[in-house]
Amino acid sequence: MGCPTTEVKQDYVAKDNEIEINNMNNEVCEHSNKMSADRLRYFGHLIGGLTTALHSRFFAGRPRPFTFSHMVTSKCNCNCSFCFWKHHKDNDDLSLPEIQRIYKEAKKEGYMNSILWGGEPLLRQDFTEIAKASHDNGMYTKMATNGWFLEENHEFGKYMDLIFVSVDAIGEKHDIARGNMHGLYDRCIKGIEFHKKHYPKMRIYICCTVSKENTLEDLTEIAQLCKDLDILLYFTVNKSYQDFSKWEGKDGLTELEYENEKLSEIFKGIKSLKKQGYPIRNSYYFMDYLIDKKTYYECHWPQVATVMYSNGILLKCFDRKPMENLDLRKMSLGEALRTQEFVDMANSCKDCKFSCVGNYALDASGIWKFDWPAIKSIAQIAIT
Repeated sequence: MGCPTTEVKQDYVAKDNEIEINNMNNEVCEHSNKMSADRLRYFGHLIGGLTTALHSRFFAGRPRPFTFSHMVTSKCNCNCSFCFWKHHKDNDDLSLPEIQRIYKEAKKEGYMNSILWGGEPLLRQDFTEIAKASHDNGMYTKMATNGWFLEENHEFGKYMDLIFVSVDAIGEKHDIARGNMHGLYDRCIKGIEFHKKHYPKMRIYICCTVSKENTLEDLTEIAQLCKDLDILLYFTVNKSYQDFSKWEGKDGLTELEYENEKLSEIFKGIKSLKKQGYPIRNSYYFMDYLIDKKTYYECHWPQVATVMYSNGILLKCFDRKPMENLDLRKMSLGEALRTQEFVDMANSCKDCKFSCVGNYALDASGIWKFDWPAIKSIAQIAIT
């Protein structure tokens, strides 16, 4: 990936936070994303995932997910206009002992990865202990954050393998898109620099949501920012074919979605940036799906990942509603995975017509099917 350059747009630099930029002049850049023992561990999780998928498909006789997706809290300090999950802030979050117990069960069931999200995970003052529980149970641990509390609640970095920091545009435009959270962009940049300095083994991504809140020009500026900061970039898409009119108060969620023609144009631009050497970690497999304006793929996400709400209830991704009978406060994870309700849900996903436009679901489904373009694309990301 690219090394920091000598010039950075003034807008990139957070107030009261001086970003050190080295003049490389064709020198070799040493950075946190080079091949290392930690990177090999990351690559090993990809190989392990393929092995688990193989075992689950042909030998286990039931779904054997290997990624544990946990909404650690439903509460959030932002008010993003495109966020579905902000309508679930009233959940009663699991306690730390309950989470520690479930993560131990996840290890026993063979889960290899976790993604901790919200809400805003860092609103929980015990988040460091949550991250430690995931790490100590052998899971490659990732977190998604809006970045506001990265410096205040930072010790999770000792146990975190990778973080996604949400940034959708440069400066105040990002703050407005995230619910008029003035100062949020500056805090993101300060927090990223802080973690680069104090937790250098942790991989840092900016996660940028593509919606009508931003343009290709905005996305290009984000790509340049990531190159200058020597961090990675991942684009997610505000797009779903779900009919939100059935959800009271949520029928406006699709208003910021780009039409397929415009998404195709935008991702042609993003693909070009990736080929130019910008540190974009979306797969070509994913980008080509959008560029070709496809609207359906056979999804296998629930066979790869288990999603748990902050109150311990497992989620049906095809309608985003909880499976009330699968409450991990009342049963073990192992018991839930072996219920007919869970098995039927996981196996029915291949007939889902929502075709969530998420890099994670599309790529994971390709790997599940042992689709060579998907495997090749993800492997390229893992080793570069």
